[in-house]
Amino acid sequence: MSTNVIKQDDNKQAWEDTDFPLTCETCLGDSPYVRMTKLPHGKPCAVCAVPFTVFAWQAGTRGRLKKVEICRSCASSKNVCQVCVYDLQYGLPVQVRDGVLAECGDGGGQPGGTELAVPQSEANRAWYNASRDRAIEAGSAGGTGVVNEEADRRLRGMARMEPRYERNLPKICSFYARGECNRGSTCPFRHVMPRDREDPLAKQNTKDRFYGSHDPVAEKMIGAQAAHRAERRAEMEAAGEVEAASTLQIRFGGGPAAGPPPSPADVRDALYAFGEIAMVRVAPDGHGCTVEYTSRASARSAASAVPGLTIGGRGGCSARFARQAKRGRAEAPTAPMGPVRPAAPPGQAQGGYASAPPPPPPLPEGFAPFRPGAVAVAGRAAAAGGKQESYKAPYYPSADPGRIGTATPAQR
Repeated sequence: MSTNVIKQDDNKQAWEDTDFPLTCETCLGDSPYVRMTKLPHGKPCAVCAVPFTVFAWQAGTRGRLKKVEICRSCASSKNVCQVCVYDLQYGLPVQVRDGVLAECGDGGGQPGGTELAVPQSEANRAWYNASRDRAIEAGSAGGTGVVNEEADRRLRGMARMEPRYERNLPKICSFYARGECNRGSTCPFRHVMPRDREDPLAKQNTKDRFYGSHDPVAEKMIGAQAAHRAERRAEMEAAGEVEAASTLQIRFGGGPAAGPPPSPADVRDALYAFGEIAMVRVAPDGHGCTVEYTSRASARSAASAVPGLTIGGRGGCSARFARQAKRGRAEAPTAPMGPVRPAAPPGQAQGGYASAPPPPPPLPEGFAPFRPGAVAVAGRAAAAGGKQESYKAPYYPSADPGRIGTATPAQR
């Protein structure tokens, strides 16, 4: 039956007809030449149950035959691949992406993946699909869209955008697991033993992955990230360190084979657009550098953008906040000291106290201690013709203890 005849039916107006699938690089495979088969309205979507165009191809030289699982409308509403149902921007499961967006307070996230019940009747299902298509055109149908800097920094740190072609390997041969496969090397399936049936990764569902609920792959990634953060926090606490406010540690990509390491000028040219830089120091081994900004907001912006930058001809760089010593950190414990006793009063030596200070050294021969009175007497004697008179100290009534108070007439 031709497409025009199908479209004449009012109940089939919402059936999807596309020319190319919305897929990620991993699902296409490692071969640059891909031959696809197209089957219009081949099967219903695993999410909305609307028939759509099914594409199938062999994913690379050693990959298995892959085909789309959800319709293009559902994939566009969540910005995911039609085959693996992973996010197209960061390569993460929907549950991980939406969880980070919700934690960072971004409106684009859908925490927990609020599942919408798909209408069962054809008329209601057509209305549901039309409403979703209008939301996609208006840009309000979910997905990542424009996220804040904190969410973008965290998602870039967790992103897995490099192709992972091991996901395209053939499935495990069930006959080999039972010891009954007689095809040998011509068997198109893998001859390896399956994992434990109780393993959560063995129970995956397309619908759960799309809505971001009870996805075992996402839960494993979230658990690994939480364990890594806890381990890093424990290391910092054990070392008495905290996260620096505005200092980044950047790791250059490419390795030594990529050429000479970037210079401090190259680092400044690549990162000056995010804020004022106070200091740039390249590591002696040339594998990374330390960049200190004048504000934390600038450091956050740079940390989120570093994975997508090329610094001095080096791509694939990574950045994280540096560590610094915690303020008020106690010094290393020293040997305990005994009780400190006060020193003895001057001129005394008591048991348990410090001894009296030693006497001053004797004066050389011919020297005498200086006395101001003697100078005055010698001066008056010289004025009197060499006759020396006895020196009499001046009398101050205010310093006489007997003159304290008011004098009586008898005293006068």
